[in-house]
Amino acid sequence: MKRYLPILMFSALLSGCDVPIDLDLDQTPPEVTIEALLTNRPGEPFVRVTLSVDFYYEGHATRLNDAIVTLRNDLGQSVAFSHYAGGSADSVGYYLPPEGFAGQVGRIYTLTVFAQGKTFEATDSLKYVTSIDSLSYRPNRFAEQDPPSDGKTYELLIYAKEPQESKDYYLVKYYRNDSLTYNGDSDVYVLDDYGVGENIDGVPSAVLYSDNDLARIEMFSLTREGFLFYNDLVTIMNSDGGMFSPPPANPRTNFSNGALGFFQVSAASERSIVVDY
Repeated sequence: MKRYLPILMFSALLSGCDVPIDLDLDQTPPEVTIEALLTNRPGEPFVRVTLSVDFYYEGHATRLNDAIVTLRNDLGQSVAFSHYAGGSADSVGYYLPPEGFAGQVGRIYTLTVFAQGKTFEATDSLKYVTSIDSLSYRPNRFAEQDPPSDGKTYELLIYAKEPQESKDYYLVKYYRNDSLTYNGDSDVYVLDDYGVGENIDGVPSAVLYSDNDLARIEMFSLTREGFLFYNDLVTIMNSDGGMFSPPPANPRTNFSNGALGFFQVSAASERSIVVDY
């Protein structure tokens, strides 16, 4: 995750001429960035620790392999995460819990990371996620009118029961033949229960499929803080950088002591279907 520097922009109204403005983007010391996920499914929890980079830096972020990472819940139970010695450059900076470990719905978790001489903490709740009862599919009318070059013309319809006694937020991921799929590179699919009502009754998917595709959907519960974090990401990734766009800014974080990133705690539900129209 890149670090963004705020830019203070001045505008001048001059008659009949253009005045160049030099922006002095001073480099700042890198800050610890933590990406962390805890779900109720074994094999998914991880923590990734890196150092931030400046806005125009095009290289890879420095990965830290000497952090101390621990997780505890509201019952006082704790577990240590170990650096993943996978033998490749991509495995550096990743920390994993003991094999088979997963979070429990209803518990509150606090992640503590000691790195670069400082301690960072974040807390999030593992909220219940509604189960996806079933999936169906149908031709997408817009794709039928203007067929896309990739031949993907079918949308999934999602059915579930949304609990109304609580305020709920969700992150949705779509897979096509086991590959995570988006309509665009900057897409993030988050929603709250205000828009879907009590019944998720045939809500269409954001991704289209072809005949014989294996279609799979994952739905993750989010706290309000997680929902806001992903909304911030959407704003950043879809900003065109123009004069009317907001200045670049880091997404909101739940980490203390100046760390960047986010600790996401989620329950997961999934369902799959083969498109055979």
